[in-house]
Amino acid sequence: MRIASIENENGVSGLINSHFDKNEVVVEKIESIDELLFMDCSIFDLILVDMTHNRCLQFIQYIKQKTNIPVIYLTERYKKNPYEQELEDKDFVIHSYTREEFIDQVFKKVDEITKAHVVNLGEYTLDEANGVFKIGNKILDLTKSELEICSILIHNMPNILSKEAIVVEMEKRGRNTTPRSVREHIRKIRQEFKKASLEPIDTITAKGYRWTLDSLKTL
Repeated sequence: MRIASIENENGVSGLINSHFDKNEVVVEKIESIDELLFMDCSIFDLILVDMTHNRCLQFIQYIKQKTNIPVIYLTERYKKNPYEQELEDKDFVIHSYTREEFIDQVFKKVDEITKAHVVNLGEYTLDEANGVFKIGNKILDLTKSELEICSILIHNMPNILSKEAIVVEMEKRGRNTTPRSVREHIRKIRQEFKKASLEPIDTITAKGYRWTLDSLKTL
C-alpha cells in the first residue's frame, strides 16, 4: 500500500512508516501540494493532508474530481477547521483535529483498506493490496501479472473467461498483455500451485479459463 503524506513539519510519515512493515505499507513524504498535483495520484491508496498548508482545500477538491482516493486531513490542533463546512463528503474526507487523532485515523484507515483488498478463500488468501497469495502460511512465488490474473479469475467465478477477456480486464488494471502472454502466465500459476499439490484453474476447451474456488483439486 502506498500513502502520500503532504506535511508541514508534522513529521507523521516517519512515525507511520515505523509502525508498518515497509514491504506492506510505504508512506511517501510530499513537500508541497504543487509537487503532488503533477504526480499520478492513482498510484496511492490514501492521501494525508496537513491543513496548515496554503491551498489545501483547493487540492482536496482537485483530488476528489480526479479520483476516489480517501483523504485524511489534519486541522489546527483543538480547533474546528472552517474548511469543514465546505467538505461534507464523509466517505471521502476524514476529519482529524489533533495530531494524535490524525495518526489513529490513519492506522484505522490502513487496516480498513487492507481488509477490503484481502480475498479470503479459507486456507487460501489473496492480499490484492500487497500482492501476496498465501496457502496457509506459505507465500506463493507469483509475479504481479500472475497475481492480477488470479484476482480476475477469482472475482469472475464461476464464469469462464477467454484469454481475450482476461487481456481486457488486465488493461483496466493498467497492465498491458496479450492472449499468448495470458496463456504463459496461467501455465506459471499452475506450476506454482502444483508445489502445494493444487490445481485452481480449469481450462474449458474453446472457451477459456475458470477459477475453481469450491473445488480446488488435490493432484
